[in-house]
Amino acid sequence: MAWVIAGIFLYVVPPADDPAHADVLLVLGPPDRRIGYAEELMQQGYAPTLAVSSPVGADGKFTAEICGAQRTFRIICFHPDPFTTQGEARALTDLSQRYGWKSANVLTAQFHVTRSRVIIGRCYTGDLHMIADRRGLPLVSMSNPTYSWAYQYVYQTAAFVKVAIHPEC
Repeated sequence: MAWVIAGIFLYVVPPADDPAHADVLLVLGPPDRRIGYAEELMQQGYAPTLAVSSPVGADGKFTAEICGAQRTFRIICFHPDPFTTQGEARALTDLSQRYGWKSANVLTAQFHVTRSRVIIGRCYTGDLHMIADRRGLPLVSMSNPTYSWAYQYVYQTAAFVKVAIHPEC
């Protein structure tokens, strides 16, 4: 029961930040429905640059459609190595050094906010705002089990154990 209650605060309603004006808005992978929310935030002027963590297809191109799009804001797509939150945190640090970014809004699914804040905070020393893409997930889903609270509770808890075991950036 304690695990379920703790999970409510860690995964369902995590302490997330409001978007703030920043140097970059980073969308953690995979670049799914969060891209639409990211574009809304960009249109509202929260950052001049949108950075998107995207897989690369067999053709060598980024799979996120926005990577080839023309917008009024700068778009930087990257494929972190490894393609994990830790790889994304390292990439944010590298890109920040390259472009002089001092602040970042990081957009991810609500169930990933707390863990990604810990991981990114280990690598990135700038002003960090973790933005939650809120989702109305079912408790259990037979058609798409990874997008259910039952799955996310188990997955995110196991991933937190990994974070505890590997405290490096």
